[in-house]
Amino acid sequence: MAAPPGIEDPISALFDLSDRAAGMAPVVQRLYRYTAAILAVWFVIMVILILVGLGSGGYLSILALGGLVAGVIALGLLRETDRFFRDFVQRHRWIRLLQDADPTAKVPPGRTAMERLGRYLAQSNPAIESLLKAAPESLRYRVGIRVGDREVPFDLVLVQPGGTWWRWTGRGDAGFAIVARQVPDAPTLDDLRKLEADALAAGRQLGGRLCRAILLRTAASPLPDAVYEYAIGHPILVGGPGGGRATLEVVTETPGGTYEFVPHVLGVP
Repeated sequence: MAAPPGIEDPISALFDLSDRAAGMAPVVQRLYRYTAAILAVWFVIMVILILVGLGSGGYLSILALGGLVAGVIALGLLRETDRFFRDFVQRHRWIRLLQDADPTAKVPPGRTAMERLGRYLAQSNPAIESLLKAAPESLRYRVGIRVGDREVPFDLVLVQPGGTWWRWTGRGDAGFAIVARQVPDAPTLDDLRKLEADALAAGRQLGGRLCRAILLRTAASPLPDAVYEYAIGHPILVGGPGGGRATLEVVTETPGGTYEFVPHVLGVP
């Protein structure tokens, strides 16, 4: 419905406001770095004053200690502000993906269903597209991941490795990992649970944080209710340092040349 004359469309106004706020992300990031650097200098100065004050009666040390505590509080507030803005930018990214997404996901050309899925992932996600342009070997087909005394097979593995700090501590750049497996046209609940268990078992061997596990089928037969309910309401809980949630998906390649998703995930990774 068109907005009355003289009244701006409120939905468009919200999107425009979100665009303008997200456009400030580079400025806010610079401000965060500069403020963090100033606080680091402040901490050094306070520590020096504390040491000097200890040799001259202690009053200066008490004042410097108060300044140090104030600096710690300011740093905590700064980190919370940065976390809030990062969440806002991520939310804006999801909104933009939803706006730009084609309501009908078309299957790209390819020799096999899994190859077509790999091409679709690259076409539908800028992060994956950039990764594959820089490192095409990040996408592999028919891969066995060694876990203990057994080999866990996947039909597709796509990994952007996390940083060294993340691999050791679970913090920092976690990268991302996507695994997929093709199943019969009428997958069972056991197929979905096995994919979940195998993805979790292979998670730390992948080199990046597991974010998606996809069960691919190539027929549009009705999905069993138990499988549908499990996929919709059961994200994969990735434990350990740097863990979180990964999406468990059933993707159907229909005879009409389109994809159906349960659930439909945008913005991952």
